[in-house]
Amino acid sequence: MPVIPLGIHTEDFAFTSQQKRKARERLGVNNSELVVLYTGRLSFHAKAHPLQMYQALEASAKKTSKKLVLIECGWFANHYIQDAFSIAAKKVCPSVRVLNLDGRIQKEREKAWGSADIFCSLSDNIQETFGIVPLEGMAAGLPVVVSDWNGYKDSVADGVEGFRIPSIAPESGMEADLAYRHAMGID
Repeated sequence: MPVIPLGIHTEDFAFTSQQKRKARERLGVNNSELVVLYTGRLSFHAKAHPLQMYQALEASAKKTSKKLVLIECGWFANHYIQDAFSIAAKKVCPSVRVLNLDGRIQKEREKAWGSADIFCSLSDNIQETFGIVPLEGMAAGLPVVVSDWNGYKDSVADGVEGFRIPSIAPESGMEADLAYRHAMGID
């Protein structure tokens, strides 16, 4: 049976130099800053926990002395999750300026994609069966950095369209401990 993968409208991600400049201006980003974009649901338990991305960006900022801006373009399910993201970013990547844009609003998505230099998505859940956002990143002409996980492996060839970061899962036998910690509200 033939498989027809999901697709995108590539013209939605094509921005002129002038559109890119205006998008960065609207966000208060100057030319010396490097903009990394994550787009999608902002949910540490149901999409992608941001810890690894925050750690990588902080290490990059320190190593390169480059001013980094992270745009998280998406939506939070509630204020608790939004606050958790904000607190984590301040603690883990204090050298990185983090901007949050509402990904449900077309103009906000356009600003995000138009201003980005790199696309990053380190998904870590079993729901990511395909992953459309790496395709959008490639359509925007951005280098993509994704987890070597599930559907992302089908759309990003490591070292060709972007970079796949190795993923690990808890070793066999840990599921009872993890389930218990979740049930007790610890994790």
